[in-house]
Order: sequence, then C-alpha cells, then structure tokens
Amino acid sequence: MGPIGHFSVGLAAKPAAPKVPLGILLLATWVLDILAITFGFAGIEKGGAAGLPWSHGLFMSVFWSVVAALVAARIYRDHRAGVVVGLLIFSHWVLDFVSHPIPFSSFSWHSWQWNYGRPLPSDLPLLFGGSPKVGLGLYNSISAVEATALEVGMFILGAAVYATYIVKKRKTGRSQSA
Repeated sequence: MGPIGHFSVGLAAKPAAPKVPLGILLLATWVLDILAITFGFAGIEKGGAAGLPWSHGLFMSVFWSVVAALVAARIYRDHRAGVVVGLLIFSHWVLDFVSHPIPFSSFSWHSWQWNYGRPLPSDLPLLFGGSPKVGLGLYNSISAVEATALEVGMFILGAAVYATYIVKKRKTGRSQSA
C-alpha cells in the first residue's frame, strides 16, 4: 500500500486518540517505511528476495508497534494514545499484507498499469531473512488505476472521519462556552 492508503488510517484514528497530534498519527502509519529507508541506507536491509525483515517482517512490526505504544503512552500520559499509536504502526503491516507484493519497479507511467507479466511472490517475512514470506497480493490482481482509486477512496473515507471529528469537537467547544 502506498502512503495515501496508510495515511487514511491515521486520519480515521484521530477520534480515538484526541491527545495525539494528527501529524504524529500520520507519521505512525509510515514508521515501517521510514525504518525500511533508514535500514536500507545503513545496509541492514537489502530488499529484493531477502525482503525487509527488520522493518516489514511480522515479528519486527509487532516489536516496533509495542515499543512505540509504550513510548507514546508515556509521552502523552494516556494508555489509549499509546494503544492507538501502536495499532497505527501495526496497521501498516496489515495493509501491506493485503496489498503486497507491489511491483513498483515494473510500473509504467505511459500505460499507468503494472507490467510484470506474472504474479510476484510474497515479500513480507514472518520472522527474519530466511523465514517464509507472506502477502495476499492484491496488487497482483488489480491495475494501477484500480490501486490508485482504492487508495484515494480510503483517503477520502479517512478524511471524512477526521472532518466529522473536528466538526463535532468545534460544536462541543461552542456549546460548553455558551
């Protein structure tokens, strides 16, 4: 799943974690990709056939989620805030599990579709480098146009949840001050 799909979950989570700034919620949905980029530059993860075990493996995704949940609960002095941040980080793995593998390397802007000719194998390790890899492969079975429509639709839904929360919050604020 691309950033737009991940960010949609962060928008929708705002009502569940009112103490956490929206920027932190959005960042939480992208932590695994930030780790993948960082680990790639550091030479810890290679990607490709090895996958991304330290950032996108199921075991490590749970680890990063728990660590972030504990840190957020301490920073915001709110267990719910910690749980929501942890779940947002783990939501990244869940969305990637549904959509991966993503054949970005074979994307064609000219035709705006995947052009890889065959389904790609799963790429999310369960544990570490040599462990089995999983992924339902939604993006193996839909076009780039459909994938884009899916992510934009998710974003609109997440934005609607967030907008509804903001409107209710403002109305509540006005009625309390009156």
